[in-house]
Amino acid sequence: MLEAKLRPPPARSEWVARTRLLEGLTRAVRRPVTLIAAPAGYGKTTVVAQWLASNHRPEAVAWISLDAVDDDPVLLWTHIATSLERAGCNIARDIAAFVAAGGGDMPTVVVPRILDAIGSLTHDIIVLIDDFDVVRRPECIAQVDFFISHLPVNAHLVLIARADPTLRLGRLRAAGRLTEIRADDLAFNASEASSLLRGDGVELSSAAVSELMQRTEGWPAALYLATLYLAGRADPSELVYHFSGNNRFIGDYLTEEVLSRQRDEVRNFILDVSVVDRFSVQLCDYMTGTSRSASIIGELEHSNLFLVPLDVDGQWFRFHNLFRATTRSALEAKDPSRARRLHRRAAEWLSQNGYVAAAVQQALDAGATDFGASLVQANWLRYFDAGLSTTVRGWLRTLESTAVNENTSYVVTAAWMAALSGERAELSERLAQLSQVTHPVPLPDGTKSAESAVALIRGLFGFNGPTDMLDSARRAVELETDGSTPWNTVANAALGHACYALGDLNAAVGVLPKAVYNEAAPAVIRILALATLALTEHELGHDDVSRRLAEESMEVVESRSLQALPNVSMAFTALGQSQARFGRLDDAMATLEHGLGLRRRLPGLSPWPTMHHLIAMGRVAAMGADVPLARRLLDEASLLMQPYPIGMDAMIARMEAARKSVGAGRANGFESVPLTAREIDILRRLTGSLSLGEIAAELYLSPNTVKTHTAALYRKLGASSRSEAVKIGRERELI
Repeated sequence: MLEAKLRPPPARSEWVARTRLLEGLTRAVRRPVTLIAAPAGYGKTTVVAQWLASNHRPEAVAWISLDAVDDDPVLLWTHIATSLERAGCNIARDIAAFVAAGGGDMPTVVVPRILDAIGSLTHDIIVLIDDFDVVRRPECIAQVDFFISHLPVNAHLVLIARADPTLRLGRLRAAGRLTEIRADDLAFNASEASSLLRGDGVELSSAAVSELMQRTEGWPAALYLATLYLAGRADPSELVYHFSGNNRFIGDYLTEEVLSRQRDEVRNFILDVSVVDRFSVQLCDYMTGTSRSASIIGELEHSNLFLVPLDVDGQWFRFHNLFRATTRSALEAKDPSRARRLHRRAAEWLSQNGYVAAAVQQALDAGATDFGASLVQANWLRYFDAGLSTTVRGWLRTLESTAVNENTSYVVTAAWMAALSGERAELSERLAQLSQVTHPVPLPDGTKSAESAVALIRGLFGFNGPTDMLDSARRAVELETDGSTPWNTVANAALGHACYALGDLNAAVGVLPKAVYNEAAPAVIRILALATLALTEHELGHDDVSRRLAEESMEVVESRSLQALPNVSMAFTALGQSQARFGRLDDAMATLEHGLGLRRRLPGLSPWPTMHHLIAMGRVAAMGADVPLARRLLDEASLLMQPYPIGMDAMIARMEAARKSVGAGRANGFESVPLTAREIDILRRLTGSLSLGEIAAELYLSPNTVKTHTAALYRKLGASSRSEAVKIGRERELI
């Protein structure tokens, strides 16, 4: 996160005082929402910065400046929550992880917590979001609408944008909850224009000022450019009458005129730096290959040439949007190949200094899609582990529209995200692509090769069954031998889980600590390894050890605020099982219900954590005498187990033990498998008066086939008659 995005630009003494607007803003915040909307060059941000530096300043302010990459629910609310936290709101120990974990359910998890934190303040607070027009995704707009609808009485939201956002503005207007400041309000009047001109030593006649106001319509950007253009001219009043055209053309013309008056070094610097939204001395030096950036930036600050400082330390800057757009267009028209090289250099520096999202965008602007794919691949795990999976998916969507679909880095990242999101068809396609990659070349994220990535994915998620899961995990351990990398921990967690699933508990106990106690382990992997180890120790009869491990797993979840992330459900499995073992049945069921709810959000995820959870929860439900719930849970687990006929002895044994705990195990006459769809069809018809022959006719089956299905469903239900089968079917809510 760029710190400058969380701070308003510092006010400057040379700015024209706009008292009428400052007073208007103070009145505006008496209503819940203020919209400051006007095209580029109307001084929207400048006026708000003046207000924040004036005697009218509100007591508490949370400032957020947005970029195009922030049109993402997780990034948007991470910035808002972080800014609010710094303004005194107590939201979460780890803001980024908390927001990311609730990324799939913002209106019920993240936004309410933020609103509660605001409401708990004992004073008023202003939330200011600059460049809100970059927010366009429907889900982001809906979430901000929700935020506005539930805004506490002590809060006020100020949105600064170039155009009206697609929020429900009409409803706010009708309810008297919206104040609007538009271009007409922000336009300079004659007095303000005269102050601006005099401040730079430009003396115009009153007639010339009137002419300039008429030609620019008070547009601050054009007036400012005109001031720069007229300063030092022998007859500035006469030059005013040579301006023509509308505001946009005046802006372009004056920008070109202002640029032409700069010495070559300064003009080239401005053109080069225009390719980035924000810049520092170090970034500029790297892009331009010089060490003159600090001196030139100081010169631009002194000349007030549309340079906007972004922090009080003078580390980060930007050009005024209009000025930047015009100069960037000039560079791309003059030397498009140089523009691409500058974008590439910017991407390199930004990536090396941790600004990955901006680096990816610069790589794409450079046309360097392979480089962009490599940047994404090198950073996706860190972003996912921070809960920013939506950001990674956004990068992949952007890259997908380019000619990069066969790039190995892109395919590996897409495969991981498909597996972690439960998109099995996409995963199969990506794994098939990777099977064609034969060169053992290390990947940007540190994985040894494409083969290793495939082994890690297949070993960790087990979509092809337990034996393939075990073989793949073993292969991953063979390939990822460097214990200082996260991939070594992923391989060991995958192998430990596979051993547990197949019932080799001693092997699981031997390998899982290599993932649990390795500092390189991503949080989600440490959680999985701890939870699996807890389940293993429970089966070995080491209940105290199991409880400690389960609690440690949950501590990682809570310390990273990942309680809403489906991928950490195993922590709830282990903790719920441990709570039940020590007699806390109510706590156990609450814990397990939360974990199951997480898993249900993404039904395409790996089936193994869901199986473990359903079996554990079924046992706990039986302990609480909720037999119908226990049976439903175990039936669901059986259904998940059906596609895997080989290597399931340990899982079937766990299932049978759970069924016996509800008095319905194989010893009582039925197998640990659910009814088929055809058997349920027949069971439904058994509730009526149709004979088996009539049921066969209705289903277009032979009587012998119906008799076979009926015998099978009797056996599975443990029933000895038609009426008993119907009774059990109703109890188990099958019909």
